[in-house]
Amino acid sequence: PQVLFSAAFTPLIRLTNSTANRILRRLSIEPADELSSARSPQELVSLVRTSAKQGSLDQPTANLVDRSLQFGGRIAEEFMTPRSKIEALEADDTVADLLAMVRQTGHSRFPVTKGDLDETIGVVHLKQVFEIPHARRISTRLDKLAQPVPVVPSTLDGDSLMEQIRASGLQTALVADEYGGIAGMVTMEDLIEEIVGDIRDEHDQSTPDVVKISGGHRVSGLLRIDEIAEQTEFRAPEGDYETIGGLVMAVLGHIPTEGESVELTAFDPDAAPDNPPRWRASVARMDGRRIDLIDLVKIVSHGGAGLDETPGLT
Repeated sequence: PQVLFSAAFTPLIRLTNSTANRILRRLSIEPADELSSARSPQELVSLVRTSAKQGSLDQPTANLVDRSLQFGGRIAEEFMTPRSKIEALEADDTVADLLAMVRQTGHSRFPVTKGDLDETIGVVHLKQVFEIPHARRISTRLDKLAQPVPVVPSTLDGDSLMEQIRASGLQTALVADEYGGIAGMVTMEDLIEEIVGDIRDEHDQSTPDVVKISGGHRVSGLLRIDEIAEQTEFRAPEGDYETIGGLVMAVLGHIPTEGESVELTAFDPDAAPDNPPRWRASVARMDGRRIDLIDLVKIVSHGGAGLDETPGLT
């Protein structure tokens, strides 16, 4: 019946549709196809956040939908564990060395390299230990067990990255930068955490990435700028950096030392252009040349003078 109806009324539908379009064009309005009115992911994110603010959508559900909608717009570089935090094993290490590293770190997957992460031959997983008899674990080299994993560009989008990791037996991928070097590693857990939030087990560090302190927050230097905005009141201006640690280094212009601090200007569309919010970022702890922990404290102005709150854990 629907096919017969369409065949019978198609001329009339086309006539009325073209007439309506001509009328709209005479009114200087360009006719729009119905399909073009579909919502973009950015519009859906805005709708979800507005619904949460008005109470028509509970906050946990809104956060889950928000993260899911933004997932495909993120790239591998934003998901990865950076190179500086990767624990690797050498090709001539043995299964016994793998077990020792598991006990030491609590991780289950490790790249196997020939001297450097750029020369990674594969990845080993703790579960492979059970395939090796106990008597042979001290003599079995890891280059015999290492399995190849995908190497993806740092600009690969989240959806494509998910497909490649799901196709990998070890559910792991290495991330290469624009120069071909290994910049980091991504696991399925990293992707799931991007959607559902932080997942912690008995092997993870108990210290959260954001801790409330007097006047502000103590945050991990590896947190992305958007993650900082989600969990604190600090909104960073646009710039050539991905993490809060990168922002601090960009403003300082050098590798900082513990205790060094810098004043940051935050972005606030509601603030006066000549009086933007200001924050004090103090380096609480370094990890080699990387900023590990930062104390972010909002500078409270009294009569035009900025007074720094002294940061301290609460």
